Amino acid sequence: MKQYKFWSAKGLCSLLLLVAIVCAGMRMPDTDAADANMRKADKAYAKADFAEAAEWYQKALEKDPNNVMALYRLGISQLELRDPRKAKLSLQKVYDIDPKFGEKVIVNLAEALHQNYEFEEAKKYYQQEIYSTGRADWNYVEVIRKRIDECNAGQALMVQPSVAQVVNLGAAVNSKEVEYVPVLTDNDSTLLFTVHDAPEGPELIKVSRRSGGAWQRSKEYLKSDNTKHGQAIVTISPNGNLLYTYASAEGLRSFDQAKGAWVNPKPLPIPLSQLANETSVHITEGGEFAFFASDRPGGFGGLDLYVSQKFPDGSWSAAINLGANINTAHDEDAAFVDAKTKTLYFSSRGHNTMGGFDIFKSEMRDGAWQPVQNLGFPINSPHDDLYFTLDRNRTSAYFSSDRPGGMGSLDIYQIVLLSK
Repeated sequence: MKQYKFWSAKGLCSLLLLVAIVCAGMRMPDTDAADANMRKADKAYAKADFAEAAEWYQKALEKDPNNVMALYRLGISQLELRDPRKAKLSLQKVYDIDPKFGEKVIVNLAEALHQNYEFEEAKKYYQQEIYSTGRADWNYVEVIRKRIDECNAGQALMVQPSVAQVVNLGAAVNSKEVEYVPVLTDNDSTLLFTVHDAPEGPELIKVSRRSGGAWQRSKEYLKSDNTKHGQAIVTISPNGNLLYTYASAEGLRSFDQAKGAWVNPKPLPIPLSQLANETSVHITEGGEFAFFASDRPGGFGGLDLYVSQKFPDGSWSAAINLGANINTAHDEDAAFVDAKTKTLYFSSRGHNTMGGFDIFKSEMRDGAWQPVQNLGFPINSPHDDLYFTLDRNRTSAYFSSDRPGGMGSLDIYQIVLLSK
């Protein structure tokens, strides 16, 4: 005699619901939700909207905590959002679950540790990436070896005594957008800078004025219908009569001051502009020299720094490369010269950078630029630190950085120099 199992009403309903789901070709609600979250996350990730992607990947992980693709792309999104601490946790979990995960989890985990100042641990993973790559791609191996050098530089620089405090200029100047290239005018009482609502919006030049020892809320410096809309500020001439801007489609340009307005835009003359990518220019205090960045042929690699002298008739001399003490196989940009101390400040991806761009200085002695010095921590970081400008009293300086803890991508910071 067969034995039959009798179901309770609640159990029977559950069984019928399960059968209905299967028969309809449907999946369980949690799986559906996880898949929907992944689809939304992947769509945002493909558009490089990393903030939205991170939100959806986190929701997907609530349903499936061991989803390695969600963990990996969450970690990459957190790196892009400049949160290396969280990125390290996400990518470490990917590595723990699947050390051979195929989307370069090792090198990205190393990058998260690197950006989080965990230099020794980062070096272990960078070295592991070199071992796994072998001779398959020597160019890539050289990139990873440079990362190890950056970690070594970071370890050396972090133990040196600090010579400055670094302060974010706050909501009066910075926002969730990109702020960069601080330029001081009017005896250091006015701060001009560029704002970029990346990636879609145009670049705008904004202004903040100091009052009562504090920078006031910034305003648009030029009206939106002005010909300089979409231009990034580079510098203002020492006499205040020329405004220099940069746009990727137009390169460096200058505008004349006339009755309180900037007029007569024109490209910079040869040799300051020479059918190459010239990204920045600095005119010395007396207006005699122009230091600029260019990737023209004949340099050391990437962007190099050059100098040209202005003649009495207003023309410029042939450009001279600043040489091997300054330029490297990597990018050098954003020169600033303190004429009184004969010191060149600039940003570089080479030399003994901690990572990204670091700010360096070199003194002119006996007609030659001396070996550069890294300005050290906390001015520099494993992130991009550039566009250094010094105030007239040489007690503070300003620069841009995309280090964690800012209000957006690049923020503007003040360096308060400490007395030795």
